Amino acid sequence: MACLDDMEVVLRCEDTPSVSVRFAERHAAVEPNDRRMFFAVGAQAPGLDVRLEGVTNFVVGRGLVRFIDGLDSRGWRGEQRWVNADRDLKVSARYESSGHVALTWTLRPWRSAYGGWEVAVATWLEAGAAKDDLVTQLGDFMTAEGFPVDYHESDNEFS
Repeated sequence: MACLDDMEVVLRCEDTPSVSVRFAERHAAVEPNDRRMFFAVGAQAPGLDVRLEGVTNFVVGRGLVRFIDGLDSRGWRGEQRWVNADRDLKVSARYESSGHVALTWTLRPWRSAYGGWEVAVATWLEAGAAKDDLVTQLGDFMTAEGFPVDYHESDNEFS
């Protein structure tokens, strides 16, 4: 794998800023036909600091970004869910009457040789501009322009 850069996205809970989710350490497979990006996702909360490495996303796959972008700022009933292809990163979304979106991020390493663990942290953000800003940041993070190949040659959705 080749390191892309030191870009990161940090989402802090508006209600409890000590709770956060961090996307960082983007790496791409060096084989030109291998369309995967790997990155780390961290979750922090009082008494909790976990890190999930090797989360996989096809570089042209923007499933998480599309999921969050598709959350209607006017609200919805129930819970909406998204999971990546490896099932090690899950997100559930709930609309709150206060005009906020509650996102619960579940990290669970499926590749662990040391047994499994699972952790979930909940973040709150405003359903309008704050959600749109997160979509922009994650969109930039999930897109690796020009390294090592042009990843924008296809709009196929893989994850």
